Amino acid sequence: MDMPSTSSGDITALAASCFPLARIAVTGIAQDVVKLVPADPRRKAEALAVLLQEGALFQDGILEMLHELICALDDEIARSSRVVECYDHSPENVSDNTSWQELQTTRKADRLNDALATILELYASLMAVRDLLRAEQALKTLRAC
Repeated sequence: MDMPSTSSGDITALAASCFPLARIAVTGIAQDVVKLVPADPRRKAEALAVLLQEGALFQDGILEMLHELICALDDEIARSSRVVECYDHSPENVSDNTSWQELQTTRKADRLNDALATILELYASLMAVRDLLRAEQALKTLRAC
């Protein structure tokens, strides 16, 4: 099995790619999240947006704040969506299934889902940087022995 090879340049490039994602996430938070979520998640999202805008992507607590926002958005999207049972008993329906379920989302859920996609990508990228840095530190410790 070939093991992936990373260098400090790879980590730097990955970390640098987080900054444009953060700018997009800030826009999504400002345009969609703040307007569409309840008061408590709104305050936390606004605080997170300020930190991201300042470039504090790698500050302690950012990953936890992102995780909290992701959970709040998931909950709000679920509340703004519903499952509808559809039926087709017509003679033209030759399938074995005469009913099925469809997920219907509101415009609110669609907007929150758009913001969530970018926030998830930022979260994944920040986690990748953190994991690579931890791996490098672990290897340094092993090599020192």
